Amino acid sequence: MTSKLPVFVCGSLVNLYTSRGGERRWTLQYTGVPVVLLDTGEARSRTSRGIRIVLAERGSSFSLWADKIDNLSSYRQSSASFHTMCLSTDHSTFVGLSFDCESAAREMWQHIERLTSCPENISLSVPGSRKTKRTPPPRAPLPAKSHISQPCCFQHITSVGTTDKHRLVSLQTLLPPSKVPPNK
Repeated sequence: MTSKLPVFVCGSLVNLYTSRGGERRWTLQYTGVPVVLLDTGEARSRTSRGIRIVLAERGSSFSLWADKIDNLSSYRQSSASFHTMCLSTDHSTFVGLSFDCESAAREMWQHIERLTSCPENISLSVPGSRKTKRTPPPRAPLPAKSHISQPCCFQHITSVGTTDKHRLVSLQTLLPPSKVPPNK
């Protein structure tokens, strides 16, 4: 986690559903791990403050779906393990997140509540909130590589190929169908 982009990773898998208009007939779109990003707007490449929610694919961490949470998103906890919100680009389309674990759903709800309680995070202006030029504090020296432990249970994926198509949803949707059935 950096000071410029705090990250919250949910401890549960989530099914993401969509629904158009008021019909509330949910259609399953993706299954993945929800990640909440708070962009503080202090980076040179990202100057606007905001909250983003990303659904990352389990196994590859590829982004399956992403949207921003703003004042019109209406992020809500419909039940102990189901959250809803409106798409930021089309407020007539609803998104539903069905959590496998109620405690993880509650933890994510509390985190998003904490972030959205600050008006600056959801694109609302606050009186006297003009940015003032700050001088950055001096940087602390980085630790030597020998002092950093290797991550536990981590598999570094440097490339993916057609052989990985059966285990990664993103490859199943992005690659054309194969002519020869895969060996099982």
